[in-house]
Amino acid sequence: MFRTLWLFCFLPGPLAGTGASQCPDFLSVAPPALEVRMLGFAAEGGPCGRPLNMTAPGGLGAYPWDPRLPSVLIVHGRRPPQVRPQWVGQLARELLSTQRLNVLAVDWLSPRGRGLVPTARQAGRKLACLIRALLARGSSAETIHLIGFGVGAHIAGNAGAALRGCLGRITGLDPFGPEFTEAGPSVGLDWSDAQFVDVIHANFRPNEPVAALGSARPLGHVDFYIGKGHQLPGCPPGLLDRERYVLCSHWRAHQIFTSSIRSHCPLFAFPCLSRHGFERGQCTHCHTAGLHACPQLGYNTSWVAAERPVPFQQLTALLDVTSAPPFCVTPFLLEFQVGGVTPLRAYLFIQLRGGGVETSSLLLSGSAPVRFQPGKVYRFMVSANRDGDFSHLLLEFYTRRNLYLEWRKRIVHLSQLLLTRLPRDRGVSYFAYDVRAAEGHTVEVRLTKEVATEEEEEEEEEQ
Repeated sequence: MFRTLWLFCFLPGPLAGTGASQCPDFLSVAPPALEVRMLGFAAEGGPCGRPLNMTAPGGLGAYPWDPRLPSVLIVHGRRPPQVRPQWVGQLARELLSTQRLNVLAVDWLSPRGRGLVPTARQAGRKLACLIRALLARGSSAETIHLIGFGVGAHIAGNAGAALRGCLGRITGLDPFGPEFTEAGPSVGLDWSDAQFVDVIHANFRPNEPVAALGSARPLGHVDFYIGKGHQLPGCPPGLLDRERYVLCSHWRAHQIFTSSIRSHCPLFAFPCLSRHGFERGQCTHCHTAGLHACPQLGYNTSWVAAERPVPFQQLTALLDVTSAPPFCVTPFLLEFQVGGVTPLRAYLFIQLRGGGVETSSLLLSGSAPVRFQPGKVYRFMVSANRDGDFSHLLLEFYTRRNLYLEWRKRIVHLSQLLLTRLPRDRGVSYFAYDVRAAEGHTVEVRLTKEVATEEEEEEEEEQ
């Protein structure tokens, strides 16, 4: 359906890195055959990686390898030889800033014209051999974490499969969709490739006329789907900025993951089967079989039970993000009951204010208007771009009718309104009663705050 304009993602540019880097660590010449090697990053070693020979005696050189420490291996996506993947070094530095780790980059290049599927298979087997060398040096498979972006996610998956799923964790950052989706699930990353596989989907819908770069298919134990899967917040809306338009949502996957390492706000996601159900507030309960907290996208896995294999079946979780680091939204569930006798078809906009904080105006109804029927209860997910102790809610039912006479405007009566902070175990909610709003007019609703007791929170979760 879409032309393969995703080839733009292999062009050099500011998002991908530049060829003028001062670090001569990554391969920079197209090889005659597939080449895979390791680079070591250390806290005291500066911004550049050190080439390592994992299979030769003394091949680690001065790299401070410690087999007793957890090991993280970062696998970049496909790139032109002249483009250094700067994000790999940024991710490595963030990891090293938080705890003692062995951090390695898996650098690979393939000959021009070689297919991505056979490349991922062969590169995965080569990577598995390098990991066996690490195991022979005393590392434990359970403490090895592979992080792969784009095609690199499928290389990581093939390596995990070759090692019979013994690795502790594989994180797929927007696994590449073209070619792999058509080839079937056996050629790329899937949940059986490690003891825990988490996948971030950022560009799973087309940026028309450009095909999606990521995969829409669930691949892991938990699959996080960000926003609508294209034109994520902060990305350009059109092809005038061609490269950023094509790449921006795809590259958000590693940007958000890197930001999560030292972020003080959690990226909560909610188990859900559809974007429509998520937007309509149907997916706000996280306590399901084997899951006792809302999933959190990112490096932190404290929400995951310690036992392996993980005690929950494959899980799909949705979330929204903001346009810049740390990318966290503040999620709420908005519920209200419509009174009166006359229905109204309208778009719903809200904004939160309080304590000197003001969120952006949020369109909750989506791209199509909603028919608000008297007597019915409506629910909407609210992804606020700022956090605060809110005291007012600005509400507007927009109908596109240009009415200058007030008496002609239809009135929406909300008999009660409830705004609940999510996850629900936070126990904070705001409420208001007897709200009246004229179509096309913004009404300011004063909110009353309520903090639930522990007993009330437990009862709420049981429901």
